[in-house]
Amino acid sequence: MATIPTTVTIPATGNNPQGQPFSTQVTAILNYASPVADAAPVTSIEGYFVSYVGNPPANVRSIPVGEPVTIPFVPAPATTPPSPSTPLPGRPTPTTPTIPGHSGTTTGVEVPDPSQTGGLNPAKKETNGGAIAGAAIGGLVLGALIGFFIAMILYRKRQQKHNGSENGTYIVSSSVTESKGLHSVPPPAPAKDSGIQLDKFLLDATPDNEIARELHALGSLIQVHVENNYHMYPVKADPRQLALALKQLGLEDGQHSGIGGGSSLSAETIAALAIEPQTRYIALQHVISHVLFSSIDTSSRSRLSMLPAPVAAFLQSVAPTEGGRTNEEASAIALHQWRVLSTFLLHPSRSQRTPLPPSDNAVNAQAAGLANALDTFLGYFSSGDSGQQKSHLQAVIAETTKLGYVLLSQPSDWRFVHNDGAAARNNVAVVCAGLVKVTSRDGARYAAPLQVVAPVVVQV
Repeated sequence: MATIPTTVTIPATGNNPQGQPFSTQVTAILNYASPVADAAPVTSIEGYFVSYVGNPPANVRSIPVGEPVTIPFVPAPATTPPSPSTPLPGRPTPTTPTIPGHSGTTTGVEVPDPSQTGGLNPAKKETNGGAIAGAAIGGLVLGALIGFFIAMILYRKRQQKHNGSENGTYIVSSSVTESKGLHSVPPPAPAKDSGIQLDKFLLDATPDNEIARELHALGSLIQVHVENNYHMYPVKADPRQLALALKQLGLEDGQHSGIGGGSSLSAETIAALAIEPQTRYIALQHVISHVLFSSIDTSSRSRLSMLPAPVAAFLQSVAPTEGGRTNEEASAIALHQWRVLSTFLLHPSRSQRTPLPPSDNAVNAQAAGLANALDTFLGYFSSGDSGQQKSHLQAVIAETTKLGYVLLSQPSDWRFVHNDGAAARNNVAVVCAGLVKVTSRDGARYAAPLQVVAPVVVQV
């Protein structure tokens, strides 16, 4: 016979068909010895079950196992202290109920509290299941909200750190922020001034009189070159072709190029003077002087430059100055500082503080190119061996380049003068350019250029 469940609850009132109280009958049965043990089987105790500990005795085998009863009743509340017997694990502590209408004490019969017996109340099962489901859903929602807020906090910290690094401010995100809060740290203070004065390391200035002597010597060298390498015979040359070649060399009327920068004569006038044997040498000296000294002048921006290649490339790439005196002065100051610092950095032996020395290989290549350009005009008048004429011309160009490197290394700005204004009105030719100082050592512009060497002019 199967084991019967371990708990039975006795109804408060009611008798079985034999007239005996249910409590008496069931109590007797559970005690395994009672004159009513052979009574008719108990078949009606509503909603409860008969139970034993262990296997039931033979005299109660007529009691159906787990059969529900139908007599309504109201269970009596527990008024006595809990039974000292040890309850089974997982089950509520049994109590000894008081049964109305019966003065005896029941033995071995437990009356569980329906509010505590979840396994015997289907309605409470449903209620507990709904509560558990609701709690689970609530927990999921709460977890999602917490995760969202954590993500927002991390995102804001990352944004603050990113913004702080762009603005030069650093954000502390270590454990210090946990106690003191997030705060910005200023960038480290700059190092103390080393006290180095750059002016004491820049290249020294060459005396003006030395520069003047060098320019006079070059004027004489140009004159000798013309007299020894070009003839005085008549030539059959198209004046327009000669004028075009002169314009490609950069010779333009001073009225269109600004005082000092342009030629004192127009290209057509120079071509006519060159064709005429009596004025040819004047025209040739004028052309050579203009082209050579323009090639070493930082203010001319000549495409036929003899200046160091990096310097020449930069000068040719500088955008034209916008209108307005302020813009012109600002550009002049910027170019002055650029020239002084660039020459200092290009110098292979800065500590000597001497003028930048020209590179023979670079100068020879540039001189050959400039000589070829000049020969588009001078070739019409070359005498004797053209190779000798070109070689001597390249030597003159190389000597002129040395002066150009000296002027490039000066703390002051210098400029060659090919037209002083009066020459154009008096129809004279400049056979050797003049030289003026435009700024002081610190780059401050003079109210008027300071003339160091006057241009050499010849009446034509």
